[in-house]
Amino acid sequence: MTISLTALFIVAVAIMFSFFDFGGRDTVGKIVLPSESTGDMDVDIGDYSDNLEMLKAVTVSVDNIQDIIQAMKRPDRYRLSVNTTLYYDGGQSTFGAESHVWGERKKIVVYNSDGLAVSHCLISGGNIYMWSGGSRSYYSGKLGSFTADDYMYIPTYEDIIYLDKQDILSADFSLYNEMYCICIEVQDKMSGYRSLYYISAENGLLAGAQSFDGEDLVYSLTADILDFEGKEEDIFALPDGTVVEEESDLE
Repeated sequence: MTISLTALFIVAVAIMFSFFDFGGRDTVGKIVLPSESTGDMDVDIGDYSDNLEMLKAVTVSVDNIQDIIQAMKRPDRYRLSVNTTLYYDGGQSTFGAESHVWGERKKIVVYNSDGLAVSHCLISGGNIYMWSGGSRSYYSGKLGSFTADDYMYIPTYEDIIYLDKQDILSADFSLYNEMYCICIEVQDKMSGYRSLYYISAENGLLAGAQSFDGEDLVYSLTADILDFEGKEEDIFALPDGTVVEEESDLE
């Protein structure tokens, strides 16, 4: 069975939006985890290994996980590679995406299952630029409610803070792909889907996610943090060579 990238996008967005209304957020690279003891715990991600025992000492529960998520912050600059798999009757389809985030600027490239770049998206402030493959032309316009997470087909875990508490089934610390993560399990009332989110305690980025229809896996995502490589003028360049600077709005 062959599924086009457009069809994959529709299915992926349908799955994700059955959980939450997604919205991204960029912040600086420090995590402040509220504890149930005498005060807040500051954890500098540059000294992660030394703070591992402190992170283990933080009590994570359904009762306080929304406060913890609200306090967590993404790095101001990072490079993220994700692989997404959609499962359906008779097969599965996998595609990837990579993003460079530098402050308010975000460059995303989506790859098909053969590893070929099929679409590009550049976001700066309230503006978006999109083009396909090796095209020299591009679309530009207002960003609206669209986010970089949406374009990468990944859920924005911060939206868990807007869920009703009864929709959060569990929350705890867990090892995931050799990373110390906060693991959160939620249930969507409309679709009935159950989702698991693994959030890196080191950098506040989504490390993985899974969604289930009953016991059947319908969506999975794995993410890797990569070294931020390349020149700024190359990463944030449009097909015609114009470098997009940080901006607020298109005139």
